[in-house]
Amino acid sequence: METKSCIYCGRTLDVKMLIDKAGKYRCKDEYNCLDYQTQEDPADSIENPDYVSGIVKSSLTAAAERIAGYKGTKDDQTTKGSRDHLESAEESVAEWAWMKSVADALASEYQNNKKFVFQSDEAKNHPYRISFNDAAQCLYFTVKIEQRNGAHFALTVAREEGVADADPLYKEFVYKSYPVGRREDLLEDLAVVLLIFNEEKDAIPALLREFRGDIEARCAHGDPERRG
Repeated sequence: METKSCIYCGRTLDVKMLIDKAGKYRCKDEYNCLDYQTQEDPADSIENPDYVSGIVKSSLTAAAERIAGYKGTKDDQTTKGSRDHLESAEESVAEWAWMKSVADALASEYQNNKKFVFQSDEAKNHPYRISFNDAAQCLYFTVKIEQRNGAHFALTVAREEGVADADPLYKEFVYKSYPVGRREDLLEDLAVVLLIFNEEKDAIPALLREFRGDIEARCAHGDPERRG
């Protein structure tokens, strides 16, 4: 018996009881679905084996579907990225030249601040790296700008802890992707990050959390062009 999860009530049901709309499943019986959503959990629900089992199975099914979606997105991006790279190589080079030019101009604004180091490495898929080192306060950050598949720019903010073999997954604090057409948004966000680094040490963590929250809120409100 094949089962899927309803996107509204979250129950894992036989596909015969669901309607498939663009890969998303919802209950055929809308009234039953609504009743399930609005019902209160029984007081002893955590002690009810059927209830607990249903919640777990529903979560596992939904998780498997999400993982499948992640894999599909990755494959699509790989295929599309290769094709786009061949079709728009010249445009990609021009876009990166623009980004590097304005990043260099931004660097000139910080040339007298020795805590900042601006570097461009053309040998590694066009990354532009900005290092912030404040040894007196033991603060070390790296900001990286990269071009992805010629169609997007990515901004990454990470805190360096000075551990050579640290897993980079846990060092990344902010990641944000920008379509080429919104490249100015990346520079605006970058300017905010650099100004935060110049604040007092005790203020930096809270300001960075606010910045990340701002990016996440922009994404959550359905504005991927000006989100992370």
